[in-house]
Amino acid sequence: MCICISSINAQNRAKDSLKLLLLNEKTDTGRVIRLAELSFEYLESKPDTTMVLALEALSLASKIGFVKGEAISLNRVGNAYRAFGNNYPKAMEIYLQALKLNEKINNTDGIQRNYVNIGAIYNLQGDYRLALEYFLKSKELAEKINNKASISIVLTNIGKSYYHLKIYDSARIYQLLAYDVAFGINYSRVIGGSQSDLGDIYFETGQNALAIEFYRFSITYLKKAEHDRGLSKTYLGMAKVFEKNIQNDSALYYAKLSLQIAQRIGLIHQVRDAGRFLSSYYRNMRIQDSAYFYQDITKAANDSLFSQQKSRQFQTLVFDEKLRQADIAAAELKDKKKRNNNLQYAAIALGLITFVILFLLLSHSIVANQKLIRFFGVVALLLVFEFINLFIHPYLSHATNDSPLIMLLVMVCIAALLVPAHHRLEKWISHRLVEK
Repeated sequence: MCICISSINAQNRAKDSLKLLLLNEKTDTGRVIRLAELSFEYLESKPDTTMVLALEALSLASKIGFVKGEAISLNRVGNAYRAFGNNYPKAMEIYLQALKLNEKINNTDGIQRNYVNIGAIYNLQGDYRLALEYFLKSKELAEKINNKASISIVLTNIGKSYYHLKIYDSARIYQLLAYDVAFGINYSRVIGGSQSDLGDIYFETGQNALAIEFYRFSITYLKKAEHDRGLSKTYLGMAKVFEKNIQNDSALYYAKLSLQIAQRIGLIHQVRDAGRFLSSYYRNMRIQDSAYFYQDITKAANDSLFSQQKSRQFQTLVFDEKLRQADIAAAELKDKKKRNNNLQYAAIALGLITFVILFLLLSHSIVANQKLIRFFGVVALLLVFEFINLFIHPYLSHATNDSPLIMLLVMVCIAALLVPAHHRLEKWISHRLVEK
């Protein structure tokens, strides 16, 4: 009990520390990174919170034009979709968007994270060979930049692929490698996950005693990482081992524990799996009332999965609209920056032309040519017109609702005011030249 409590408190402290860093962060780029980091902490227990924080990070990154932050945030959004478990195509779409951004800025760390996530989607879809291709590419990049956490994650994912392919020796080797790397950096999430996966491997190969030991060993680390999904899976794995060993009380205890965790945090897939196990267990024990009770839970979980799928489709539409608005905001920010630069260039050019004209007019040592000054005067007039056009264009566009006719009339009126002013200046310049 003391170990469990201290482990959970340690994980809560990690979240509290990130929240404090986020609160004290002064820069927008820093806030994006902190939001993305905090969103990952909730992935295995509250994927909805992961989604909310990731979308907030994405919105801010798009607003300030922080491409790396956009890629990191998209990766977290994809993680949330994957955790929901009923919209893998959308998760893949988001990961591919993040990959394009990371490739654009040559972000090796981001690319290797995208590879491992894309591989995870192929794993979930049953295409284990293609998943391995992405995992191996991710492993190469992770080793290149010597990111131990990423290396441990990709190693455990390679182990999962080999497990599903029923190549159990390779699966065991990669899970042990993942454990060694994760243990070296005290990465509880992968330590617990790899040990739980080793329990699955030993159960499938008929080594039940080893399976139970690895399952038990993983529990402390999974609790420390608040990996509720992994805990629910581990407890159900233990129930299956105990059932096979005809230890019915233990099988029932751990299956119910798996179901309780899954129900508490809304892991519908795990609710369905645990409910199916319990229904089968009671049916074999000829306790029909309980068998029907858990059968109803399984059916409700399946119905909920279907309902969630519809809800996620709506959320996908909402997310797409948020992305569209973020793109619009980013484009507007880019246009505004470009317009400000053009205004500065126009002002600099106008200032230089004005300086040249005044120098030629006022200098007592240089004989000025009237045609040359007249030419500079025309250039200055055009620069003034362009400066006014650049300055008032966004306001004029908004006021006229982008009506070309009205905008043209306004600009003609401005030109009609500038031309007489230009003629008066020409007369004044001619007078100054005569005096000179």
